[in-house]
Amino acid sequence: MGLAAYFIFSQWKPSNQAVNKEAATHITNPKKDPQNKDKKTETSSALDMAAIERGDYSSAAGSWQNELGDKLQLNASGIESANIKGTADFTLSSEQAKGEGIYQARLTSKDGTAVYHLIFVKAGTTIPSELFNEGFSDTSDTSKDRLYIASQETFGSDDFAKNVLYKTN
Repeated sequence: MGLAAYFIFSQWKPSNQAVNKEAATHITNPKKDPQNKDKKTETSSALDMAAIERGDYSSAAGSWQNELGDKLQLNASGIESANIKGTADFTLSSEQAKGEGIYQARLTSKDGTAVYHLIFVKAGTTIPSELFNEGFSDTSDTSKDRLYIASQETFGSDDFAKNVLYKTN
């Protein structure tokens, strides 16, 4: 019996496990492939933040809507039409840059009862954590230009992504 075990053991040659392991890892978990780790999704932004800061909204002109039904129709000079939380008549005024790729304007209802911050966010830009309430972060689609309407300086809620407006045309 000992001789048979010695014979089998002496004839056994281990395979190259590192190559097989790498291939198996690549096949079963391609997201961890070190060659693909540094690839980034290409994004294209139409928003011209310098023009928006000057009050020229032509780069944002068009229809914008969120999942909750809020709608904005922008033209070069501002708001063409709106329906935000049941209010339809707003003016739009420039305010301030909030970081690279982010600009904050002000939406004011004609009767002055509602004032919101309208945040313009370029595609490829993540809204910084310091603009969110503690425990919240940007869960919107960062590959697209987007708008966010906020009533406070910092924002964040469980349904943040549903409140983000995306261009529909």
